[in-house]
Amino acid sequence: VEATAVDSDGEILVLCHRCRLPLGKRAYTDGRKKSRPVHGECRAQDLLRELRAKEECRLQSQDSVKKARHEEFDIGWKASAIPDNRVAAERFGCAVVPQGLSCLVFQEDGSVRVAPTFEPAAALNLEYLSLALKVRRLEGREPLFSLDPVDAAKSVRDNDPEASMQLKRFEPEWLAGTSVGEVMFQADYHLKELSMGAYQQPVLGMKSCMEVGDDTVPEKAWTGREWFVVRKAEMQISEDGVLAPALTLGVEAREQIRGPRGLEDAPVTRPGHPLVRYAESFTRNFDLIAERRGVICQLREVAKASIMAKYLLESGIRLGEQWFNLALEESPTCCMEVPQLWNDRCFSHLSVQDGELTSSVKGRQDLSQMTFGLYGGVDFGIDRFRFAGAAMGGGSRLAGGPPFAGSRGATSVLAARTALGVRPSSSLMATSAQGFVLGPARQFARLSGVGGPLGGLSLSAASPGR
Repeated sequence: VEATAVDSDGEILVLCHRCRLPLGKRAYTDGRKKSRPVHGECRAQDLLRELRAKEECRLQSQDSVKKARHEEFDIGWKASAIPDNRVAAERFGCAVVPQGLSCLVFQEDGSVRVAPTFEPAAALNLEYLSLALKVRRLEGREPLFSLDPVDAAKSVRDNDPEASMQLKRFEPEWLAGTSVGEVMFQADYHLKELSMGAYQQPVLGMKSCMEVGDDTVPEKAWTGREWFVVRKAEMQISEDGVLAPALTLGVEAREQIRGPRGLEDAPVTRPGHPLVRYAESFTRNFDLIAERRGVICQLREVAKASIMAKYLLESGIRLGEQWFNLALEESPTCCMEVPQLWNDRCFSHLSVQDGELTSSVKGRQDLSQMTFGLYGGVDFGIDRFRFAGAAMGGGSRLAGGPPFAGSRGATSVLAARTALGVRPSSSLMATSAQGFVLGPARQFARLSGVGGPLGGLSLSAASPGR
């Protein structure tokens, strides 16, 4: 039954069923069995509610499928996968490891020993270090991981079932099933999920690739890759001879296009590309994200171990064979193929002009669908850096007493630094960029607490640029 009203002139006016205001020259039905007239604007609101309800149901169904796939392919980080430092430290005669934190101390005879520490910045995971040393000695490079299409040629064709799977590629291949390989895979996959908006962003204000471009409807779907990279790296030595790698991690991204042999990097990726903007945002907040996402924190530990491995071998520091065999036996890998990272973004653009309802989707008030693909991996790029020596790091980082016992303690520390290419602290008088004077540090060992900052004079690592 139409709702009506009588105006002051006695004319009968048909009212909109939604807003109860008089209808104009153009009206729409509300889409129900017993259709009732509504304004074009009111009908647009009804369509939006219907589309949002459909999208919510689609997302719930999609989430259940993704959850089942995570369980099937063992996707998702577990804290139990972190190697226990206490087991490895005991093999080097270090029985006391507070909170599992241990570090490397340079010795007079050109070797290093394991010692406890209270400072996370100086701590190293010994199993990660052992695997990084093994990779460096056998392959002459750092560990590498990437997620690639199962068949690059088939990925060119749309709707190919095999194109929806990705292959885990480790270099070297024996990293599959190791703790380092697991960290790199889980960190890379989690980065892609965050980029696609599968989870809530770890930092307030961050937007996923899908949210960055929400102000306009994309003209076409895109495919890209993003990967973890080390932007800055150096080695430091503290007052008590503790070697500590310092680094800055980030994320880089490239758009990809379909070429004759499959997906290839586009010659130019515009700065405003959603994937590039997300990579920049992730890089700016990397340290905070590492505090809130355990797998990202562990990836940073793998990067620290890789830097330490490069430095130890290139500096000629004496290492026993046990340093290369600390890792436990490789666990069997459940599957080398995992579902492709994807996100179906549905949208509809409705507009009302002069009471007429229009749609940007070929005249239909429904959802248009686009699929965005994402690949990538972990490629630290540590070989870009040259470590000629260790930079001075202020403060003490050992959990116990001085590393060199006896009356020759100060002389031994000085000799160790000289052997590593570090000048004595008394010769490091300098002015920093902020204008503070950096003088010789006091020689003391701290029993507990947090040591000096990682910052020091950068004497060692230099990147030739990209």
